[in-house]
Amino acid sequence: MSATIRDVAKLAGVSVSTVSRVINNASNVNDKTRQNVMDAIKKLNFKPNRIAQSLGSGSFNAIGVVSTRSLQQAFHNPYFSLMIQAIGEVSEEKNYDIILNNALNEEKEIEKCLSMIESKIVQGLILLSSRMNDRLIEKLYQSNIPFVVVGRVVDERLANEVYSVDTDNLNDCKEAVSYLIKLGHKRIGCIHAPLKYVVSVDRLEGYIAAHKESGLPVDYSIIENGQYTINDAYQAAINILKSPTPPTAIFATDDIKAIGAYKAIKELNLKIPDDISLVGHNNYEYSTIMSPELTTIDVPIEQLGKVSAKVLFNLIEGRKTQQRTLLKTKFIIRQSCKAINENSLEPV
Repeated sequence: MSATIRDVAKLAGVSVSTVSRVINNASNVNDKTRQNVMDAIKKLNFKPNRIAQSLGSGSFNAIGVVSTRSLQQAFHNPYFSLMIQAIGEVSEEKNYDIILNNALNEEKEIEKCLSMIESKIVQGLILLSSRMNDRLIEKLYQSNIPFVVVGRVVDERLANEVYSVDTDNLNDCKEAVSYLIKLGHKRIGCIHAPLKYVVSVDRLEGYIAAHKESGLPVDYSIIENGQYTINDAYQAAINILKSPTPPTAIFATDDIKAIGAYKAIKELNLKIPDDISLVGHNNYEYSTIMSPELTTIDVPIEQLGKVSAKVLFNLIEGRKTQQRTLLKTKFIIRQSCKAINENSLEPV
């Protein structure tokens, strides 16, 4: 049976409160008593409870990670688990715990975050994405707690004050769609995520920018919201492919949506890339085991997580740190795209 704080107090000949003060490194304990307590802790192999320590010190060595989505929505996408894993590695090095904050809506999310701040459960927060009209960022800024946003902050006033880590979502999507256009595709469908998130808007804007730069019209009838799940993306792809004038290519703004598109394309007895080309985003592991392998944009998700955590700990520890960090992505060409014959509109 593990030793308790009472066992330590009894062996050291002191009160439980004195043991607690020693554990929390309080100054009002004389050296001899402190040493007696430390010797008893060592002899009994006593492991102080982190939460109990926090009650004595008034704070807890933890950071909050805010998914900005419900738990179900977040964990349909590998991005969130990969980010939490990367943040966790940095946190463990700092001897900090992670507390995950997820909520069904923004109002509840704000309430839970402010409660954690007021009760000193967390020393800082990382937001895994940003919204177009993000009241949480405004509230956190007003609270003066250290926090980092993974994503772009839309509010110009806050963008100059808030620390953020991101990739250039607009331009990397523009590059991917431009690649399809160079292959001869003039009708390119798009499956995007909900547009209340900045990343979703930026990726869709990249798709639109590629069309405008190439002088191609944007046909909004072949742009669909793929929501959060593979099944939602599948239905979006079905809608696009069954349009009166279906596209010869589809751009999916994340690889989850590309999987839904694969399913729809197969169900309609079409082949990738012979009948339709497909490009994804994020380069999840399964993009290389899909058949054919998916052309996609490689996002350094692990680096996003680790850099955002390092920036947060710099803020917590009062060290100077870069306010806005932009990480590079890489466009990876695999086997899911094919050039199209401009005259016959058939892949070549």
